[in-house]
Amino acid sequence: MTPETIARLDELFASMPVLLGGARSREEVDDAQERVGVRFDPDYREFLVRYGGGIVGSLPILGVSRAEAMSKDEWSVVAVTARFRADGWTPTERWVVVSVDLAGNPVGVDSEGTVWISDHDAGEVRVVATTFEGFIVQLLDE
Repeated sequence: MTPETIARLDELFASMPVLLGGARSREEVDDAQERVGVRFDPDYREFLVRYGGGIVGSLPILGVSRAEAMSKDEWSVVAVTARFRADGWTPTERWVVVSVDLAGNPVGVDSEGTVWISDHDAGEVRVVATTFEGFIVQLLDE
């Protein structure tokens, strides 16, 4: 992520610590990646190491640590990705589910770094952002 995006996230989490999950080790992030079975985008990895998980704008960013303000059931990238896969949401088998929108749709990052949403109401899968950082910036700009 760019220094500007990191500074904006640092400012957000410093002003509202309940939105921050908490930094995690590279080993914890590696373990989560292995359990999900899809390579984490480098910017998403950096987000997890720096922040663990959290809430940015209107959406949770799932991760390896839970922010106080996050749902007790929807904070873990491993558990939420597994749940959407078990429920048959396509194409989550090729994604890391990094968020869930307000309608309950999975938002995922593929191995190329593109951010997608599987919208059950519209019956479509569409691009949300071309990069994870772009997704974060969209949320910061809300």
